[in-house]
Amino acid sequence: MTNHEPGLLAIWSTIAPESEIDYLHWLTREHVFERTRVAGFQSGRVFRRRGSRPSEYMMLYELDHAGVMSSPGYLARLNDPTPWTQRIMPSLERFRRGGGTIVAQGGDPAGHGSHVAIARFEEALPERLSGEAGRTLVSALARIDWVANTQIMSVEDDATSIATQEKSMRRSSEGAFAGLLLMEALDAGSLDRAIARASDLGHIQPDQFEIYDLVFACHPNPPEPPVHGND
Repeated sequence: MTNHEPGLLAIWSTIAPESEIDYLHWLTREHVFERTRVAGFQSGRVFRRRGSRPSEYMMLYELDHAGVMSSPGYLARLNDPTPWTQRIMPSLERFRRGGGTIVAQGGDPAGHGSHVAIARFEEALPERLSGEAGRTLVSALARIDWVANTQIMSVEDDATSIATQEKSMRRSSEGAFAGLLLMEALDAGSLDRAIARASDLGHIQPDQFEIYDLVFACHPNPPEPPVHGND
């Protein structure tokens, strides 16, 4: 892929209550750190869907660009799962994964909120989220008080569908989708206002949004500064 616009990888799964502690330890003590050490990964965040039973979790990874998903470094990790990963993968249910290019951005992409609403689109992104219409929408949503960031991501099917060792270990099939609208806010009230505004401007039904709360975030360690000797 030659597209070097910023990328995003979103992953969902549910986990049974008896496995949830092990799952969260795996995510926050190994897995997310492992992923964010791959070249091209900018950050990794874990969210829990509000009110979900059994618990549904979502991971969001910011990427330099969508091509990172088919990079040698990332594929090497997917094809060499750790023993802990091998134990976790068969326990994941309702697995869904999609990554691609951020085609519209509202607000500063470096800023994030701890409350997130996501609308997924199973088919192609609707026209109201494409091109200039999509850019206008996310800009308007980002101007709402206490809304930190809004994005539209279009899935890159070729990179998302690559067969890997990790994928073969999961018992459930991998759900696919075409794109998403993501809104991040500072509190629940501002997120509700963003959902209402998206309904008014983008004709997206409020019940199409799923609500998530942040439980963990990880950023790669910055490179060490060069050491210069005394001249």
